Amino acid sequence: MMKKTKLCSYLLLFALLAVPFSCKQGTTQKDPLPSWNETPQKKAIISFMDSAVKVIPDSDRIAVFDMDGTIACETPLWFEMYAAVNGLNQQSKANPALLKQSEYQYAQKLAINPTDTSATNHWKTDSMVWKAYAGVDNEAYVDSARAYLSRTKNTKYNIVLSDMFYQPMLELIQYLKDNHFSVYIVSGSVQGVIWSVCPQTIGLGRSHLIGTRQILSPTYDPKAKKTSFIIQEGIFPPSNNKNGKSIDIYTQLGKTPVFAFGNTVGDFGMLHFASTSKYPHAAFLLNHDDAAREYAYKPYYTKDTIYWRDSLRINGWHLVNMKENFKVVWMKK
Repeated sequence: MMKKTKLCSYLLLFALLAVPFSCKQGTTQKDPLPSWNETPQKKAIISFMDSAVKVIPDSDRIAVFDMDGTIACETPLWFEMYAAVNGLNQQSKANPALLKQSEYQYAQKLAINPTDTSATNHWKTDSMVWKAYAGVDNEAYVDSARAYLSRTKNTKYNIVLSDMFYQPMLELIQYLKDNHFSVYIVSGSVQGVIWSVCPQTIGLGRSHLIGTRQILSPTYDPKAKKTSFIIQEGIFPPSNNKNGKSIDIYTQLGKTPVFAFGNTVGDFGMLHFASTSKYPHAAFLLNHDDAAREYAYKPYYTKDTIYWRDSLRINGWHLVNMKENFKVVWMKK
């Protein structure tokens, strides 16, 4: 009787131990990128993360993303240019004499049709951006851009401009943040417009939003307890494009990123920078090839960069075709 009782006790103990083990074995991990199709590119991201968390200290887990065309739509215009068009048109309404200048003429046309080639084939975007808010406090520019982008819609998709972020990219950013990465947006657009749209959507503070810096002139008002930073003509070099991106990342962070994601040859600087990390690293380029769900255009601007695919192959960078990789495109509300 004693032996039978001991045997029953052993069997009961084994059963109790086996239950949690079998439950654990049956548990499936949550997909961190549900809006991505099951492609080699998605596997490369997850594989990188698996290796990164094993060897890269939290303090060195730096990820950098371009904004326009990488995490948010940049066609037919990008956030910076939509805001500039609005600012120029507000000025010319108050002072019609300004319409003698080409920047204001183009802004009128683009407000009606953002694809108007009589404007886009001739415009000088830098002068349009600074003239739109010259002499204005930068915080007023941030507020104005946010208000305009939050009420104006893309007519093709009937989506508010400030909501035209890509759901797969937002999931990727969150995946990195969940794994203790410090994520930075590094954009060629002026810093004020990045401040206007990214904090609300991505949950990143201004210290994580690096853009081209307009020349600002501070004015101090101790009585009002306020300092205004007035927008002047020009930018503080370098422009946050090409090698300017790697320079700005280095000078502002003092660290080499291990993960970089862009969408044009203008982002190659930060992709090259990430590729020099001593840690496991990865670089990706989003290719806009989905005219049905978004827009289709090439990731280069001039003839001397038409061999961009060679750069990807030589450096081991990953090409992410939107049509193939994105299960859905637009941000879920």
